[in-house]
Amino acid sequence: MHIFKLAEKSVILERLYRDCVRYVEEISLIEEECIWQNVEVYVDNLNFESFLVLREHEGISAYMTAEDPSYIQEFADVLKAKGESQIHLQTSAEVKPYIKRFLGGLSKTYTVRYGRADMHTFRPHCLHKKRAVRLTPENVKDLEPSASSCFIARIRTSPVYCYVDKNGRSVGISGVGFLTKRSFAISFTETIPRYRGQGIAKCLTSMASQPLIKMGRIGVYSADVQNEPSTRVAKALGFLPYMDLKCFHN
Repeated sequence: MHIFKLAEKSVILERLYRDCVRYVEEISLIEEECIWQNVEVYVDNLNFESFLVLREHEGISAYMTAEDPSYIQEFADVLKAKGESQIHLQTSAEVKPYIKRFLGGLSKTYTVRYGRADMHTFRPHCLHKKRAVRLTPENVKDLEPSASSCFIARIRTSPVYCYVDKNGRSVGISGVGFLTKRSFAISFTETIPRYRGQGIAKCLTSMASQPLIKMGRIGVYSADVQNEPSTRVAKALGFLPYMDLKCFHN
């Protein structure tokens, strides 16, 4: 068995669109490579039943779908050959024994739960709308000084909001991190400790999600299952549990 690297990454999109919730990140990385850059796709054959999508940026973020140990070993060899010190791999829990065997350095794990919302399940929440500001390339450096060039490129095409306090400081943020033709995924969700528990994250996430859901896109909200505040946000807004995946990292 031998895997190979796709020269034309878009040929795998039809396979990924069979499940635009589970593969929302992978689809976005390929469709919006102008934003993400340094994306590679490795496959088993042209049926694309086993594949690895990775992005190199201050380490490696990788997504793997595979069951056959031989393919998993070859995908593991690809990751190890990159020589990066930091690797974050998302895949199914069933392959954990093979990850331990072939990528033993990825000894830390957590489970991420995907939630799904559409126009039938989504419940908007805009309690803090008056203090919410949509981030733009013009205001982002004032409100989020540490914003990267990739983040700035992201907000050109996707809604990301911050909550400003009475002094004009950003104290909470949430918005669309991954955007595809059929779905989107919420990212960046964070509220500084003293402002938590007030529904700020819920409001910002709602404002970013609602226009896209009205357009017919499926919303995806993923969070560590141990992060109860984040999972409560998803539940309150109507992101229904869809599936769990395992994340391995070092």
